[in-house]
Amino acid sequence: MFDCDVLVIGGGIVGLSTAYALTRAAPGTRVTVLEKEHAPARHQTGRNSGVIHSGIYYRPGSLKARFAVEGAAEMVKFCAEWGIPHEVTGKLVVATSRDELPRLHALVQRGRENGIPVRELGPAQISEYEPRVRGLAAIHVGTTGICDYTAVAQQLAEASGASILYGAEVTVIDRRPWGVAVRTADGRILRARVLVNCAGLHCDRIARLAGDD
Repeated sequence: MFDCDVLVIGGGIVGLSTAYALTRAAPGTRVTVLEKEHAPARHQTGRNSGVIHSGIYYRPGSLKARFAVEGAAEMVKFCAEWGIPHEVTGKLVVATSRDELPRLHALVQRGRENGIPVRELGPAQISEYEPRVRGLAAIHVGTTGICDYTAVAQQLAEASGASILYGAEVTVIDRRPWGVAVRTADGRILRARVLVNCAGLHCDRIARLAGDD
């Protein structure tokens, strides 16, 4: 009756991470990812600055702070394991006027509470890191990095063991007591026990197709 156990809509990094996590958490789960483009990571995932964020800005004790800090470490580990281009560069947060100094000092405290390596710098030390930058003070955040998120997405797709269907734009979603049926623009129909909406900027359209407001 079912073509798979879980249908994931969206072949960006969130959808592919979801497929990857599901197949590891519950081996044997049949996961299918539907992506309307003809390759993964064609939208936001492949069109960003490639930063691995440290989590310094988030409120200590919040889930955002916890997941950013843990996720940054996991991303570096994932890239190293699979040979994906990445670098832990660190970054500077610079105060260029006196009224910015209290906010900079607050970030130092916030970073330390979140378990992030933060080093305070004076004007001379700033130029050692960035010769063209001038400021009254700065902090160096050691765990910020960069990586190739398109390559990450491609590796997630390969390593997940999920069936990835490209060129599969979802046009109809039919919720049933037993699960869900989906029709794509090219006429394919797939039935699953569960649907996960990871459609990024199009997630509202998918939600409405599923009957949500």
